[in-house]
Formats: sequence, structure tokens, C-alpha cells
Amino acid sequence: QPHPIFVIIFVGPEQMPFGIQKDFLCAKSTHYKQFFSENPSEEIENMVKLPDTPVEVFAFAQNFLYTGRVFPSENELPSYEMLVGVWKLGHELGIDGLCDATLKAMSECRRLTDRIPAAPLLVQVWNDTPEGSSIRKLLLSWAAEYMRFSESRAEFARSLPQEVLSELVVAMSDLNTAPAVPPQPSPSALIPQRRGAHLLEADEGDEFQPTKKQRYSDIHPSTSAPPAPKPASAKKAAARQSLPTAKPTPKRRSNVAFGVNNEPTTAQKLNFCSDLLTRMLSGPGFWTRLVGAFKQPVNPVADGVPDYLEKIKKPMDLGTMKAKMDRKEYHDEHEFLADMNQMFTNCYTYWNKRDPMWAACEKLQKTFEEKYAQMHKWISKMEGDEGL
Repeated sequence: QPHPIFVIIFVGPEQMPFGIQKDFLCAKSTHYKQFFSENPSEEIENMVKLPDTPVEVFAFAQNFLYTGRVFPSENELPSYEMLVGVWKLGHELGIDGLCDATLKAMSECRRLTDRIPAAPLLVQVWNDTPEGSSIRKLLLSWAAEYMRFSESRAEFARSLPQEVLSELVVAMSDLNTAPAVPPQPSPSALIPQRRGAHLLEADEGDEFQPTKKQRYSDIHPSTSAPPAPKPASAKKAAARQSLPTAKPTPKRRSNVAFGVNNEPTTAQKLNFCSDLLTRMLSGPGFWTRLVGAFKQPVNPVADGVPDYLEKIKKPMDLGTMKAKMDRKEYHDEHEFLADMNQMFTNCYTYWNKRDPMWAACEKLQKTFEEKYAQMHKWISKMEGDEGL
């Protein structure tokens, strides 16, 4: 039967309108079913808003409502970041089957691209989704597989906050089969022990291409676990069982992840800045010793500097920068650097060279600049520029 009553959903900050029949939407979404039962209306067009949802994300969700598929074809694969947004929207609106379909779509993307989400996206999922959610479990299992079989696991581990890394070690312990490759370190050994060697080797991109010769990441997550190791005489063949050839593909350089003139995009640079800022605030001990008093705003009374706000007209600290980053107030890396330099300038303005704070600021600034200079390398690593 025709459905004459519509819901107009204004999506994103630009309020892009999507029209869906009200009865159909309520049948598919428990959120809207409850909303309209609590807010009855006789209007022909009912208007609601999703201001924080990207238009592209809602378009994929709408495609699922009408077709049962998240994305139309293999020629139009969405990014992992987009799919994470679709899962979150399906969870928020209670759209029946969308979360499961999104996980299947993510698995399909992995099969077709041979890539898994990178560390920053894993951290985002960790922060934005419920504990024990299906998407957390899937990405943790992929990351555990990567950590167990990849040559770049140490760099990947350094890019994760401690709470995520702890769960990752637990997920690794659940992998009941041994790799058909030379013995690897135990899960506990994958946590960086050299706290002073804090390297920025991974990037903000939304995908990380694992090293193929030491893993089974080509196996579809929904299938059985990797096969048990074969006898020593069959080791060489078993190590590449899921790949078309037994010879490793030579490393190559690719600029596909970068923009025009091989330059990283603004989004990539900001993601790098966000990850670096997270590292600075969450450790390891190497950073903890450096950031010290720069983590929180100066309290003139508690910190014993009653005239601080008289001399410093624009206070800045890492905690404030993290809050701005989380609110997406930085539009490019230049704005991020401006705040970082403001923090250093404030310190040099208030203190003199004989004060310990001056020396602490010099050390922090020097280390920050060294790490920031590795932006392109970080991005290349995370976007798979290191190749296979």
C-alpha cells in the first residue's frame, strides 16, 4: 500500500534532506519507531535532524534500507572510515541488520583490497563504540592477526594507547593456532619495552597494508582460523598458502594515498597531528617525562605563579589542544602548529634560561619537532607505501 506520510531527515551540518516513508522508516529503525510513538504527528511531512552524520554515511545506510546492501557494487568500495560511520549510525538508530551488514561489507573490503584499518581508526572505534561491541571485536581480531604475523608489529604497537594494546594482547592470546613461519615473540613481548625509543612509524591513513609474508590476513574473518603448522619440510609452502605465488612481491613505492604532487591531504596531516598529540599525552614513559607541566592549563594559585595571566595573554597547553582536536576545531596542521608554538612561546616568555621550566620546554620542543618531521614517513607507512 502507498505510504503518504514522509519523514524528511536533514543530514549533516549542511542539512541535506532525505525523504523516507514514515511507516517504512519506523519498521526499520527502533529509534524512530520510539521517537514517533512518543511524538505523534498528523503532518504529512515530519522533519528530524542528524547534524553529526556525514551525508555519505547516511546515503550508505539508506541504500541498505532499500536494497539490503551497504554499498552498491565492488566498483564503489567505501573507505573503512566510512563503514565505521555506517556501523555507528546503525547502532544509534537501531536499524535492523545494518551493523551486521556493515561488518560483512568491511570483510568484503578487506578481501578485495587486502588491507585492514590502521591504528588511528582502531583507536577511534575504541573511543566511539560500546565495550564488547561487534565492530570492536572484529577490528581487534584483525589487529591481533597483524601483530602476530607482521614484521611491522612493533611500530603498530607503538601507535596504540595502553588500554587498546592491553585488549589487543588478550585478543592475540585467543589465537589458538601457531603461525607457519619462524617463531615470533610472545604477545607480551610485542609491547615496546624500550620506552625511550618512541618512533613514529605508522600513519593516520585509514588503512594499513600488512606485510604478507608473515601472516594469514588474506583469510576471510568469517572463515575458520589459519591452518595448523605443517612439518618443517612443508614450512616454506605453508607460509604463503593463501597467496597466489610463493615468492615475496618486491617492495614498491606508491603515491596512491597522497594527493596532488604526492603531498598528503589535509585530513591525513590532521590525523597525524591527532595521533602525535595522543602519544604525547598518553605515554609511554618517554613522553610522560617530557610533557610534565605542559599537560594541563597553568593554575596561577596552585602552581605558585600568581602573575602568570598578567604576562601571558593567550595560555595554551596540551590538554586544551587535545580537547580542540577532539572537537575538530583544527582545520589544518598550521592551526595545530600555531597552538603548539604558542605553548612554547608562553613558557619562554614567562621563564628565563636559568629556570628548570625553560630547559624542560627546550627538550619537549626539540623532541616534538623531530617527531613532527617524520609526518610523511608516518603517513607512507600507514597508507601502505611500503608495499608488500
